[in-house]
Amino acid sequence: MNTMSNLTIFKRLGLGYLLILLFVIALGMYSALKLGQLNQITRDINSIDSEIIRIANSLRSSILSQKEFEKKYVVLRDNDFYRQFQETEKYIKKDIGEISALVDTNENKRLIWEVKEVYDQYLSMVEEEVLLITDNKGYSQERYEKEKEDLADQIIQKLEEVSETAKTDMNNKIELSGKIGLQALRVAVALTMVSVIMAVVIAFFTARTINRPIVDLIEGTREIAAGRFEEHLMILSPPEINELANAFNQMCDRLKELDDIKADLISNISHELRTPLAVIREAVSLNLDYLSAGSVEKQRQLIGIIGEECERLINSVNKILNLSRMEAGMMDYHMEKSSLFNLLEMGASKIGPIVERKGISLELNIEDSLPYANIDAEKIGQVIDILLDNALKFTPEKGRLSIGASLKDGKTFNNHPSDKEKGLIEVYVSDSGCGISKENIQNIFVKFKKLHGKGTGLGLYIARQIIDAHGGDIWVKSEEKKGSAFFFTVPVF
Repeated sequence: MNTMSNLTIFKRLGLGYLLILLFVIALGMYSALKLGQLNQITRDINSIDSEIIRIANSLRSSILSQKEFEKKYVVLRDNDFYRQFQETEKYIKKDIGEISALVDTNENKRLIWEVKEVYDQYLSMVEEEVLLITDNKGYSQERYEKEKEDLADQIIQKLEEVSETAKTDMNNKIELSGKIGLQALRVAVALTMVSVIMAVVIAFFTARTINRPIVDLIEGTREIAAGRFEEHLMILSPPEINELANAFNQMCDRLKELDDIKADLISNISHELRTPLAVIREAVSLNLDYLSAGSVEKQRQLIGIIGEECERLINSVNKILNLSRMEAGMMDYHMEKSSLFNLLEMGASKIGPIVERKGISLELNIEDSLPYANIDAEKIGQVIDILLDNALKFTPEKGRLSIGASLKDGKTFNNHPSDKEKGLIEVYVSDSGCGISKENIQNIFVKFKKLHGKGTGLGLYIARQIIDAHGGDIWVKSEEKKGSAFFFTVPVF
């Protein structure tokens, strides 16, 4: 069964047709063999048996004619009759030679040999008689006549036996040819029926091996349409359909993963949206209380919290909107001459209060001669914010965070293969956090892939889309428990 399941559809069809072809070839060979036998029998009848009968009849007629010439010569003593007798003798001996070569049975060979012997005796007696007549020496016609009649009758009788034997052989061969034809017909019909049955069985089996897996795939598709991704398809099928089933199972796994990611994403987004909304709601409620109490300072603090939470909501919504626009190819980029120094300083200032509160050491390493970049400042600022936000999430208190930028000249912080390119500025953000495992580092920029279960898994994916749109590159170097360093390049203006 395993061997059959390894056969492709083409090989299965080819094998089936080959088996049918072998039966057809066998039928053709058998038919050719039987037709050859019938042809041989027909040739034997025409060239041997019929010819033996014809020559035997001709010999009998020739013997009778020769006998008449001999009688006329004896009565009339006319030498012309004797010469005709001798001419007839030549034809008779010739026919005896021909019929001796044709006979193919022991019985006929014996009879022809006896005919030859008796005929020689007949000729000897006629020659003796002619000598006596010529010399006029005591010729007794009565004695010679009786012996000659007996010899001639023996010859004719034996020729009739040869003819009858040939006719019997002919009838036997005709009967045998009929049996062979009937047998050939039966075998041909049997082989034809077997070929037809095999063709039907092979067609059914081939269609079954193709149809059943397809039905299973249809059922599996219905299960997926119903939102059930748990069961894998385990089917015995040709390699082509087996590959399709494997691809189907992979698709099922991916859909299940995406379904889980979707559920997780909805949960995370709901959490991220619900928390600031709850904070805003409580702040508004407290603000109303402080409004009636006349506490202006508390009102200002609450309004500041409301503003921060609104900003947080806007950022979360913008991430989702930007993702949709990027995947639809509708994101607009406004490339212009911009200073990365200013963008990096702005990003550092945004995280300043958090860095101070967690006691993190922040280093800013930017070359003084850093040229301007050809970028969309708003989008690159978003990338910097994403990288800094991730670095802060995973950097512990009293940790270290470093931000830097330099013109790529082969002596930069990173040893990425693209260092040999010219006209690029390299930016890096490194931290002393927990690092990234080898399993996760390969998929760190994949959509919805989250670091240690934190965030939505969209930030780094969006960052990569933005850097790709600028014609740059983005990558990461990390070791577990030793921190991570993210790098990206943008073109010089």
